[in-house]
Amino acid sequence: MANILESSTTPIAKRLDLSKPPKLVSSIGLASCCRSAKWCADGNAVLTMSEDRSLAVWTPEGVTSSQPDQRTVDDAQTPYTLSQARSFIQGSPVYDTAWYPFATPTESASYCFLASIRDTPVKLIDAGDGRIRASYRIVDHRERFVAPHSLAFNLTAQKFYCGFLDAIEVFDLAVPGEGTRLLTIPTKRSKDGLRGIISSLAFCPDYSGLYAAGTFNSSIGLFSEDTGAQVLMYLDGVSGPISHLQFHPTNPHLLFASCRNRKDIHIWDVRNTSHLYSTLDLGPSSNQRRRFDIDPSGHHLITGDEEGRLRVYDVSTVQNQQPVLVFPGHEDAVSTATFHPTLPYLLTVSGSYKFPASVHRRETESDASTSDDDGKSSDGSFEAVTMARTRIGTSDSSMKLWGI
Repeated sequence: MANILESSTTPIAKRLDLSKPPKLVSSIGLASCCRSAKWCADGNAVLTMSEDRSLAVWTPEGVTSSQPDQRTVDDAQTPYTLSQARSFIQGSPVYDTAWYPFATPTESASYCFLASIRDTPVKLIDAGDGRIRASYRIVDHRERFVAPHSLAFNLTAQKFYCGFLDAIEVFDLAVPGEGTRLLTIPTKRSKDGLRGIISSLAFCPDYSGLYAAGTFNSSIGLFSEDTGAQVLMYLDGVSGPISHLQFHPTNPHLLFASCRNRKDIHIWDVRNTSHLYSTLDLGPSSNQRRRFDIDPSGHHLITGDEEGRLRVYDVSTVQNQQPVLVFPGHEDAVSTATFHPTLPYLLTVSGSYKFPASVHRRETESDASTSDDDGKSSDGSFEAVTMARTRIGTSDSSMKLWGI
């Protein structure tokens, strides 16, 4: 088998044992289904985004601004509990979040994150007390605030990028207010460019300034910070709306993408975009976003499915398209599976709302009239058919920490 992985000297690289199911260290029940969970840079905090419009910051029990986490790679099987340090309820749905790349609870100046909230400017929120440090405005032609569907910092953390309909807005973090707009299509009627809502952004980890943008319109384009809105190249073989993009941490020429309603993760070698490099079989497809993750050493990729199973893939070879490990994690759809950035831990969250059978109600202009199959009544009036959908709870809304 061809090896696509460069040698890694990180301490965690030799300590991840995914030849067998990991050990459950702790489990936390959540009030609402969680849409995403993200570790901060040093792993001393987790940011969750839930369906009930809340943002929550979780920290390991006992960790404070003056007392960081002292665990080592040998402590993966010891008791470890995340406690909710702070919850921030928002007035509108939250589209996306992004930690400041150097965020840590031990440094209050860096301990912050971005949040995209519908119909409001992008907010830079203090993760310690919830205050808004700065706001960044995206305004459309009707002078309404636009909330981006995707957020990403560049590798220097001096700028951040916001993806929305047919455009990417670039902000200087140190200059609140308005940013620079990069239109991904030349004109409204043009067939060129990257069309649709930019649903995911990912920066290449080699500090070249290259980044990928994926859309709900089933397309991926590669851009450079140096060339602005010019699309350097398009990736062929995209089969569905893009839900998540990520570059390989040790082989930055490899780009991974998951799509809605598709049962595989696509892999491209961005040095040759004319065909797919490889695919990973994910099992049952789902309309839900699947946020997968690759461990810091670049050996393993993990993701969940809509039935609560967790799937681990060996991405050190190009020929392993089937998972090397499948194990039950939750009793509902897994929205995020992510590795701890420095220690052998794995974090997963689950939850999806269920809907009963749809209830149809017919309303006519004349109660006494009868109707035929096409909705037109015998007296010439038309029926209005409405559908009532009642949302019920989830099977399993939880966050679990696993020792690897």
